[in-house]
Amino acid sequence: MRKSSWIDGLQLFASLGVLTGLILVAYEIRQNSDLAEADSVRAMLVGWQQISYSEYETDIVNIQVKSIEDPENLTAAEIGKLSAWLTVIMNQYMLTFSMHERNLGYNYEDMDSGGPEMELVGGFESFFGTRFGRAWYMENRNWIDSEIIEILDREMEATPVQSSVSYIERIRSRL
Repeated sequence: MRKSSWIDGLQLFASLGVLTGLILVAYEIRQNSDLAEADSVRAMLVGWQQISYSEYETDIVNIQVKSIEDPENLTAAEIGKLSAWLTVIMNQYMLTFSMHERNLGYNYEDMDSGGPEMELVGGFESFFGTRFGRAWYMENRNWIDSEIIEILDREMEATPVQSSVSYIERIRSRL
């Protein structure tokens, strides 16, 4: 009898050790999940920063202005650069929408209209309101998320094509 109680005690101790190990593993998994979420948010923010930096470090602003003022005379290289830039921007919007669906990223609760839709609509004129931006969108809508397509289609119907007067002159008039 004494031997079986010793074995029972050892089994209980082993079971407690296994349970404690499982609790620690669950805690580590949760911690890793939190770190992965934080890394995702950081990556999204870094993506938007890279887009902003690209405007200063490259000639994309000159190409964008040319796409507003004289889109017919864009060179193949300029079209390629502007297309690549808009692809990066669209991928960033899709990441923003995806993270918002997972409750990650920006906290939009304090904003009046809130959500990534507000960001997309706010950037519409700059990125997709030009004749080039609209043409790029029509050529690339096959890989864009349907939620974003609905928003952009609605904005394109409601907003006239941006001209150099509607954007560049408005900026100059505020200087």
